[in-house]
Amino acid sequence: MSYTQDDIRRIKDASEGRLVDVISDFHELRRKGKDYVCDCPVCKGKDKMSVSPAKGLFKCWNCPDVSGNNAISYLMKAERMTYPDALDHLARRFSVILDPPPALTRAERPRMKKKSKDAKGEDTDSYCARMLAASGLTFADVTAKIYKTGDTQSIFEARTFRPGTVDEYGNITQGDDVIIEYYDLEGMPVTYLRKMPGRRKSNTEPKEYYRVRWQYPEEHLDKNGQPYKYKSPAGSGTPIYIPERLRRMYKEKMQFTRLYIQEGEKKAEKACKHGIPSIAVSGIQNLGQKGSLPEDLVKIITTCGVQEVAFIFDSDWNDLSRNIKINTPVDTRPKCFFAAARNFKEYMRMLKNRGIMVEIFIGHILKNEADDKGLDDLLANTLQGREGELAKDMEFACNEKSGHGQYVDMYKVTTWNDQKLRELWNLHSHEKFAEQHKNVLKELPEFIFGRYAWKFDEDGKLVSALPFEEDEKFWIEVPKEDRNGNQKYDSNGNPMYDCQYDYVAGKNFFQNRGIGRYRLLDESWLFIHLDPPVVRTISVDDARDFMYAFAEQHCSRRVNNMLLQGGSQYVGPYQMSRLAFITPNFVAASREEQYFYFASRCWQITQYEVKEVGYESIMHHIWSEQKKSVDAEYYGHPLITFTETDGKYTYELSPEGKKCHYLQFLINTSNFTWRKKPEEVEEDELLENNLHLLSKLCAIGYMLMEAKDNNVTRAVIGMDGKQSEVGESNGRSGKSLIGELMRQVMPIVYIPGKKPDIFNDSFVWNDIDEKTRLVFIDDVLQNFNFEFLFPNLTGDWTVNKKGGSRITYPFAKSPKIYIATNHAIRGTGSSFTDRQWLIAFSDYYNDTHKPLDDFGVLFFSEWDYQQWNLCWNMLANCIQLYLKYGVVQAPGERLEQRKLRQEIGETLISWADEYFSSDEHINKRIARKEMYDSFVTYDPSQRKYIQPQPFKKKLVLYCKWKGYLFNPNKYDSKSGKPLYYDKDGKPILDDKSGGVEYFTIGTQNCDTTSNTTDPMGLPIDNQGKLEF
Repeated sequence: MSYTQDDIRRIKDASEGRLVDVISDFHELRRKGKDYVCDCPVCKGKDKMSVSPAKGLFKCWNCPDVSGNNAISYLMKAERMTYPDALDHLARRFSVILDPPPALTRAERPRMKKKSKDAKGEDTDSYCARMLAASGLTFADVTAKIYKTGDTQSIFEARTFRPGTVDEYGNITQGDDVIIEYYDLEGMPVTYLRKMPGRRKSNTEPKEYYRVRWQYPEEHLDKNGQPYKYKSPAGSGTPIYIPERLRRMYKEKMQFTRLYIQEGEKKAEKACKHGIPSIAVSGIQNLGQKGSLPEDLVKIITTCGVQEVAFIFDSDWNDLSRNIKINTPVDTRPKCFFAAARNFKEYMRMLKNRGIMVEIFIGHILKNEADDKGLDDLLANTLQGREGELAKDMEFACNEKSGHGQYVDMYKVTTWNDQKLRELWNLHSHEKFAEQHKNVLKELPEFIFGRYAWKFDEDGKLVSALPFEEDEKFWIEVPKEDRNGNQKYDSNGNPMYDCQYDYVAGKNFFQNRGIGRYRLLDESWLFIHLDPPVVRTISVDDARDFMYAFAEQHCSRRVNNMLLQGGSQYVGPYQMSRLAFITPNFVAASREEQYFYFASRCWQITQYEVKEVGYESIMHHIWSEQKKSVDAEYYGHPLITFTETDGKYTYELSPEGKKCHYLQFLINTSNFTWRKKPEEVEEDELLENNLHLLSKLCAIGYMLMEAKDNNVTRAVIGMDGKQSEVGESNGRSGKSLIGELMRQVMPIVYIPGKKPDIFNDSFVWNDIDEKTRLVFIDDVLQNFNFEFLFPNLTGDWTVNKKGGSRITYPFAKSPKIYIATNHAIRGTGSSFTDRQWLIAFSDYYNDTHKPLDDFGVLFFSEWDYQQWNLCWNMLANCIQLYLKYGVVQAPGERLEQRKLRQEIGETLISWADEYFSSDEHINKRIARKEMYDSFVTYDPSQRKYIQPQPFKKKLVLYCKWKGYLFNPNKYDSKSGKPLYYDKDGKPILDDKSGGVEYFTIGTQNCDTTSNTTDPMGLPIDNQGKLEF
């Protein structure tokens, strides 16, 4: 709702002196002497908010920015309302009578009649028909003669606007939104290359481009949680929309002087209908494609003899954002329009490189009483019935020196530089910008323009809202004197001064604004800027720019000249090295909780709850890399809940959990029975799948936890759980997507694992620093030396930095490790198993079936706000599951079998399967040489790789893999235990006699009639008794 100045005055008068009444609507006030106290709504501090009725002041003693002297300030600073919301609350609270909104004199908009020629057979009651009719368009107006993909012979008629919608996978389906289809100058569908999963750049397929216009934008949120009207396919780029009328002009080579670029397809269709040659872009920033102009646009300019190109903005081109909030820059929206105009100008200038010269114009619709926003609104309302006036007015404004017309303003910017272009939005001066938007900005307690905060004082004068102490004044004004030592004056009689830099005050200036040094573990240091709660790493140049920007806004021309003449001398490495050390209050990682940090709030996650808190409530500091630029909303309950009964796990998904792509992906990769029909899956198999899923979720939670636990010193290893038919690695099962997820949400170091000598590189850990939370070693080879990581997993982590330095990160601050591999990690024994957290992936996803096939979008890069929000909720869920269940290993039998198969080797397995299928070889005592010779006869090349002793080891593993016993005659037939043990307690299974070693592959109950010997070589019978 909009408010007039009289409305605002009446609201302020009604709320004056009623601060206590307003605050008591939200909180229980308690008397404390003459004043009142209550809990602060921002930091939640008990009795931290003080309210003085006599002075009309409020203040939180914990939050420096929560203070003020009126009800509007309170609602905006303490209750976090926007300015319009605060006015609305006070108007309702004190029953303020507002001026009625001005009646809009809009012409009645025509509707398409059912079954009419204009309807073209479409439903005239659809949202698409209503939207077109509102702009004075019909289905006939948006009908194009086009070709279809794969058919360049037949010409079809198609509506470029038609009813329909898209599902969550990007497929066009029936619905009451609007589908807008794009065709090029020749009438062929515009296509884009859809990137498919995989690392090859050629892994793409062509798709037809479209845009959908939502009927209810509030139901669709972007990555920042804001509603949006239009959606394009992810990764599709931004082609131009060409109306059929302009396409016809191009094909007929009709000449015209000026081409207009409209923001939106509907505006371009309406403009072309009334003699204004136009194309459309999907947004003010979307003219260029990969750094160059669309080729179709260049063809129109050259073929039709275009000499001038004009970009037309809507009438709100210079408005501020509707929802201005404290600590949010007020110039954000004007800057977006400036950036769009600058990019347009630069793109048009690029035509010079092709020998094409055009004049460049920036224009906008003027505001009017009918509140027409865009060109289509103006033509359909104010100018209905006399639409031709607009084309004439545009022509007049382009030729008028001032650029002002009756309905539009047009500015010729061909030769303008960026500074002059900025002046259109008054972005060059905080004074002029504030004066232009004074009616809005004067009502705010303070506002941010550029880097600094400003406000209008009681006298309506613009002043700085930043405190500036005398000891921070980094310049000294020294009077200029003539040769005789007398004060010099300028032509106006004003005394003249020189400026000198004050190094001590300059040091105070930086330190008082949170700029200083931070000491690293190796006793070196770096520069940081502490802007609670965020700590950013900065350079000397960043500090110098910070001072320059401050001087531009607050200091005289003399001071700015001084800095420009000697800036690097005043603010250089040596001067900055004198700054004091800052010790940020980084929170000690806790094994009981974990924080997620978002744009305006953070989540405190424990085993039992997820609490959303404001940054005012936390007293610790964080690195800037930890804070995400977007917000997330906790749903109030887990996406997935597990129940344990007698060591068996079942789970239940919430409605949100069923929508979460990543959670569904994890469920699919844990499904090892996906080839079976549901009725064929046994209960034990289903429970095993559940355990695989829980293992993955807990492992993700473990990696997300910043705290290190001496009792859990494991590397998470993602590997294929299914053995392939030939024992080779499967791959493409989704293991690396775990690491990619971690890369999106936390600071990690990525190390490709394909190098065979990865650990021979003494600088392999060079990129690790104090912020690193995880090391992701991707796609390691079969002979990966996992033992090399033992010291890093269980102790301190030493990093050799390029350049000679060496840093040791203590265990508590060292990163965790995630390894993705297509092979089983070599190594046996507790020293290996105690350092591994194995998570197994089914082959549900493979070379022919990708996550894209199931979900319709590429993970992470093509997710919208809803999917990211679901993902953050899932990650919080993972942490809670880890805190509840701890280390949950994937069912080991499947992984152990895969590991054994890899250790044995496929050649030996093939030989052994054939060899022991004969009754002559199974349960028979055979000399090792005879058996080995049979193996190398089967594949002579193996003699080079497998010697007799390794052959024996692999044969023992083969028996374990197949369930056979190696030398079963060395086991007691009754107890099943080995007959003999050495001094270390290890079983003696060797079968030697007369200097010859024998192997028997069979079962425990096999009957070996041949004589055997005891460990001393004496003959014994089958019961292990000596023979005499």
